[in-house]
Amino acid sequence: MACVISLGCVEVGPDPRLLTGTLLVDIEFDAEQQAAVQAAVNQWGDATGGRFAPELRFAPVECGAAFAIEAVHTRGCFIGQEVELDEGRTGHVRGATDPESHSVSVAAWLAGSGFRDTVAHELGHYLLLGHGDGIMAELAGRRSGSVSDATIREFCAVWSC
Repeated sequence: MACVISLGCVEVGPDPRLLTGTLLVDIEFDAEQQAAVQAAVNQWGDATGGRFAPELRFAPVECGAAFAIEAVHTRGCFIGQEVELDEGRTGHVRGATDPESHSVSVAAWLAGSGFRDTVAHELGHYLLLGHGDGIMAELAGRRSGSVSDATIREFCAVWSC
C-alpha cells in the first residue's frame, strides 16, 4: 500500500512489465530449451487473450535477476532442494519464482515436455498466480499441461481483465 499526500492512499497494482515488458531468458539454455521457453510464453499469451506478450531477449542471467528466467545447472537458487510430497514421498524442486524480484529459475537438466511445463508453471507464478489445477498444479505429476479456466479467472482477478 502506498500513500500519496495529495490523493490519499492508493493501492499499488501489479507491475505491468510482467505482461508486456522485456523478459530475459538465459543464453545457457540450449536451443531446444529456448524454443520451449517461447512455447510456454505463447501458451500463456494464447490463454490470456494476448495480455501476456513479453518481448523475449536472450542474454546471460544471474540468480535472482529481475524479469528474467535463469538456467540452473546444479543445485542452487532453490532448484534441486528436496521437498516432502504426499504419502511420505520426496521430490526435488524443478523451478522457482521470486514474486518480489520477478525472477524465475528453472532446472536446466530437464528436457522435453517436463521442461516446457515447468517453465509454463513458473511463468504462472511470475504472473502472480498461485497453485491450482492444470499447469498450475503444485506437483509436476498432476499437471495437465494446459491453463485451466480457474487459472484464467485468477489471472483476471489479479490483472483486471
